Parts: sequence; C-alpha cells; structure tokens
Amino acid sequence: MQRTMFERLGRALAFACEALPALVLAWLCLRIAEAIHASGAGVAQSSLFGASLGNDLLSLLRFGFVFLLGALPLALVPSRRWRTVLLGLVWSVLLLAHAALLQYHWISGVPLGADLFAYSGDEVKSTVAGGFQLSPLLGVAAPAALAVLWLFLALTLRDWWPRAPARTAAVFLAASLAGFVLLPQRFMPPVARSDADAEYLLNKTAFFIDSNLAQLRAPDADAAAPHARAQTPWSGSDPAHPFAHIERTPDTLGPLFDARPGAPPPNLVFVIVEGLGRSFSGPGARLGSFTPFLDELAGKSLYFENFLSGQGRTFGVLTTVFGSLPFGENGLAALGDKLPRHESLLTVLKSQDYRLRFYSGSNLEFDNEGLFLRRQGVDTLVSEKDFGPPYKRSNDWGYADRDLVEVALAREAQAPAGPFVSILQTTSMHSPFTFPGKDDYLRRVDARLAELKLARTPIHENGRDIFASILYTDDALRLFFERAQKLPGYENTIFVITGDHRLPELPMDTRIERYHVPLIVYSPLLKAPRAIKSVSSQFDIAPSLLAYLSNNHGLKSPKEVSWIGTGLDTEQSFRNLHAIPLKQTKTEMSDFVSGTAYLAQGQLYTLGDGMQTDRNADAGALARAQAQFRDFLQANGTAGRSAALLPAAKVELAAYGGERTLRGTALAVSAGDVGVSGLRRVPGGKEAEFEATFTNHGAHASPDFVPLLVITNEHALELNETVAPALTLGPGESRTVRLRPRLDKVAPGSYFVSVLPSHPATGRPVGVGQYHVETRL
Repeated sequence: MQRTMFERLGRALAFACEALPALVLAWLCLRIAEAIHASGAGVAQSSLFGASLGNDLLSLLRFGFVFLLGALPLALVPSRRWRTVLLGLVWSVLLLAHAALLQYHWISGVPLGADLFAYSGDEVKSTVAGGFQLSPLLGVAAPAALAVLWLFLALTLRDWWPRAPARTAAVFLAASLAGFVLLPQRFMPPVARSDADAEYLLNKTAFFIDSNLAQLRAPDADAAAPHARAQTPWSGSDPAHPFAHIERTPDTLGPLFDARPGAPPPNLVFVIVEGLGRSFSGPGARLGSFTPFLDELAGKSLYFENFLSGQGRTFGVLTTVFGSLPFGENGLAALGDKLPRHESLLTVLKSQDYRLRFYSGSNLEFDNEGLFLRRQGVDTLVSEKDFGPPYKRSNDWGYADRDLVEVALAREAQAPAGPFVSILQTTSMHSPFTFPGKDDYLRRVDARLAELKLARTPIHENGRDIFASILYTDDALRLFFERAQKLPGYENTIFVITGDHRLPELPMDTRIERYHVPLIVYSPLLKAPRAIKSVSSQFDIAPSLLAYLSNNHGLKSPKEVSWIGTGLDTEQSFRNLHAIPLKQTKTEMSDFVSGTAYLAQGQLYTLGDGMQTDRNADAGALARAQAQFRDFLQANGTAGRSAALLPAAKVELAAYGGERTLRGTALAVSAGDVGVSGLRRVPGGKEAEFEATFTNHGAHASPDFVPLLVITNEHALELNETVAPALTLGPGESRTVRLRPRLDKVAPGSYFVSVLPSHPATGRPVGVGQYHVETRL
C-alpha cells in the first residue's frame, strides 16, 4: 500500500509537469498585454520583451516546486479528468491574481509588494475603491489567458499529449528548490535604463511573493546587523536616542527676507500637493510643465529646483515636512498610539501662541494623519466629514481641490487674529483622477502641448486624464492665491508649496524621479526671487523655518532636537551638503543620498543638476554610502521602538545662537567645484556642434580637467565620446567650450548628450556635469 501511495504521488508530480505548458502559455497572454501597455509608456519592446520573458521563466523555475507540491493532494483524486479540472481552477485563481497585480501596477505606478500589509483593512479598501478602474486591455487579456489555460489543459487529456515520467518531475522539483535558494530573484540587462523599464521586466507575482517573504524573514535585518558606525547626523552619543543632537541649523532664509523691525512673527501657510513632481512642473520639466500658475508663482519666489521628498507615498509627508522625523518600520505615524514623543515645528510654534489649522478634502484617518496632527496640538482639523452642500464628492478619496480651496478660504476668513500655521493637503492628482469639469481640462491638455510646442508622445496620450488633473489642481491653487491676498495677515505670511511625492502613474525616467518634487517659498516679505539649484529635502523645511523665526523674530527653538535635516541650502549653484534617507513605500527603504552619491537598491549613482543620475563604479564611495545608510537603518529601527526621540521629558527652548552649519556629516561623495551649465546645440551649420559653460565655484584654482562630451541612446549605451583641450579655471572663472562630435557611425535619430569635466588620466568626473540633454542628430 505504501508503494502504491508513492506511485500516486509520483504520478501527481508528473501530472503537474505535463500541465505546466498550459500555465506558461496562459501567462504569456498576460505578458503580451503587459508589453502592449508598457510600450504605450515608452518602454522599448525590441530590446526588453525577450528579457521580460526570461524573468517569467526564471520565476517559473524558482517557484515551480510550489506548483508541483501543490498538486500532491490531487493524488487522492482517481479521475484524471477531475484532477485536470481541479488543477485548472487553482491555476485560474493564480492567473486572476496575477492580472490583479498588473492592474494595481498600472494604476499606482509601482508593483505591489509587502506594503500591502502595512495598511489597515479600511485603508486597503479606500485605496482600491479610490483608484480602481478596470483596464480594457486586461479586460481582454485575462479572459484570453483563461481560455488558453483551459484549452491546453483539455488537450493534456488527449492520448497524444506527451507524458512526463515521475523521475523527470522529481528532477524538476529538485532543480526548482535549488533555484529558489541559489538563483537571483530577477535579472536586469544593461539596456533597462529607466524605472519603467525595470518594473516592466519584473514578474509581478514573483515580486509580490519575494517582497513579502523578505518582510517576514527579517524586517529589521539591515537595522540590526552589527557594523562600524559611520559619521552621520544621527550618530548621537545616546544609543537609546540616536537622533538627538544639539540644535545647529543655520538661518539660511533670513538674508533673503525683509525683516521689519517690530513686526510680528509671520504666519505660515503650507500647501502639500498630491503627486506634484518636477518632471511635469517648473523649468526644464522633462514631460513639459503642466502647472502654468505654479511656474508663474515660482518666478516670484525662492524656487528649489533640485528638491527631494522624503517618501515615495503620502504616508510620511507630514512627519517629514513638519517634524524632520525618522520613519520607523512602516512610517512613524503608523505606530498610532505608540508614536514616540517628539518635538516638531508645529509643537514648538503651538507653545509660542501660534494657532494651527489643517484642511483636507479626504479621510483624515488614512495613514494615521489625524492622530499625528492631534499629537501636534492642531486646533482646527477639517476633512471630508466637514464638507456639505453644495459640495459633492468627486471620487472615493473625497472632495476635489477647488472645493477644498473654497472651504479653506471661507474658514480662514473667519479665523481668530494672531499668528497661525495653516496646512492644505490636496488630493485631485490621485487616481482615479476624477474632478468637476474634467472634459474641459482634457481638451486643455492638447492646448497646453501646443503652447509648449511639444509633440504628443505616448505618455501624454495615455496619461491625458492625469495631465488634465494637474491642470485642474494648478487652477485651484491659482484661485487660492488670488483670494488669499484679501485675507487678513497676507502681507506677513510665508507660503510653502511642495509635493508629497511625484505621482507614480506617469512613467519615470530614473528611480530618484519618484522623490524629485519642487519647493516654492513665496511671500510678500521676500526681497527678491531666486532660483536655487543646490539640493535640499523636506527634512530641511522645519529646521530652517524655525531657525529663521528664532533668529529674526525672537521665537525660541529647542536646545536639543531630533531633526534628520540640517536646513535648506539656498546656494544658487548645484551642490549637496546633505545626507538624505528616502523611503519609497511603507515597507521598502533602499534609497539614500549622501552628497552626490545616490544609493538605490545597492547600486551607486552620481547625482547631477536636474537630479540626473549616472552609474558610479567608485567602490570606496559605495562602501561609505552603504555604511551611512546602514547606520541610519539601525537608528531608524531604534527610534521606531522607542517611547521618545529625545531623552528629556520636557524640551528646553532657547534663543538662536551657538555653532550653526548645514554640514551634518562627512558625505560619501562631495561634488567637485567645477560645474557645467548651459549645454546646448549650436544652431546652424551642417555638422552638429555643442557648447557648454564650465565654472569653478570654488575658492581656489581648479585642477586640470578635460571637457568631455558623451552621446548615448535611449538605453544609456554610449555611442560617441569627444574631448576638448584640458583646462584649468581660477576661482569664480567661467569658460564656454565648444565640442564637435564625429557622427559618421551614428544613425539619424533622437539621442542624449552629456558634458562633464573629466580627469585627464582616468576619465572619471571631477565635478558636476550636465547630463542627458535630448537632441536629434
């Protein structure tokens, strides 16, 4: 009898092996649908479709043992026909689950991983309801995949269908188990240049499983691993409170504002715009700017062009902007009642007679925002439950941005006198991108493209509703600022506008684009507008504003703080003096910036102006960035488990003073003093010629360097290099250089040009280049 059972188990394994081609072909239908969708977003199928199939087969090999072992219960079913039906039902569920993961990726812009379980059931329900819209492409592909599955399963019942011996099934089972342990989760060929490319290549089911297995195995493995401590802003002397340090944020904003003697401290108004990213807002926006009002406002403001959010989703924006706080495991606010005791810009101003008000047209309890704001002492909280007629919900997320603006303005007009902080958080630039008057804004997308003289690309065509929502929110903000001028206290108000993250539904060129958002600081108190290219992040907002208020208006700030940021850098040329942790989702944190080093999922890049990235092979810089990042992860884990971020039960406030500096750490990589700007193609002439300006921003003469021009294709493959004679620049000296590449082996088409100062011997960058300027050759 025992032998009979083993024979049955062997036949069950062999039966599953025989049926696997049906699953593979059905899966292929969904991959083809994914390829069609990705091609509309600019993902080149000619070079990536084969690699995507390779990742699917790799996933099948790594998880094949699940399919085989899952078929073992079928050994108890004597009828082959019924075994086939039961197997088909199980695999149908798997295909539908895979289709759902594709739908989620297409809607949200990111593949679903362990972050699913970082949200409550109500939050998951809100997310699905708020963004769900069945893709017509999947509406065809999913039934087609099911039809292919059942057709080929039916064919396996035919006598001519190849039969697999039990020994073959056992070999495949062993190979799959070995593959799961030894093989990489995925492979990324060099031609995968953008995030859209990389995410397309992923098998979404395999990614979901791998991500959750990693979370279950060791959610704090990196944080708990012993290592040598790096010098960082969070290397505090108290291991129980690693972020605690003496306040040392300099007042970089004060020189740019008109400090009127005896004037009361200014009011602060924050506008946090859902999904606002630099790739479609502001000068040089890669997709063209669809925020004409914000562009106009930026011209009257301090405009930070190379600015980073701290998070890739909304969950961390309030803690980052107002508290410069660490994340904990799933975002600090996710700790709920266990949120560590801390100080923030809001708590400090509240203790000094500021009134605090918050406005949102959405559910205030999503991401525990309401709990966090109540802990800060916010006096007025307005959310979706406070909207009534004539306002109507625009979707499951709540009320549209124009309605939010009108409600906020009406409330602000009736607010009591005295200094205040008001916060508006918008939602209309979020899937499903529905709002009043959408048809008119869809027509305005074409008008805006014509105004910008931009060709209609697949991204613009497939994302028309997204670009329409951007135009709609921009108009809502125009209304807010026009009417805010009539409110009491306007002349003594500082407005801060930023995005919570860059919306992911539009394809991203690089991973860091997810965090690349604008920062606009506007006020009637400003002496003059300024375009700022130096890098800062949302972690720097609260420390800088408090330093400004303390130094210029007599307010007090804590002697000891837990800020991650060190203050806004207002230098107009490109540089980065900060170390910045970046958390993409509640459960994924694998990005870190230190100077011009950008660590992304273990790969090192060099940051340049415009948040352009180039791969960096400097092993020393990689080791330094990894050490700093590990140090942050360990400190972040400690903070998430602590009762308080500062050791003192009551924080002591003090006047502005002491040693102050933006430099909080020895950075992994510091930018050289030589920078490149103004890269352009010289008009006219039969041959292509480019010019760029090299400037020495340092206080000493530059080392010798060679102006280097590089031409690459859309997959970052280098096609041509051209150099000019070596240069040395004195302090503050600039020189414009012309370079003429030889293009006899370059076919006509669209390419990318980069110019950088390179070492004469090694060819490595010795300063900050200007990268990936698109041109037609």
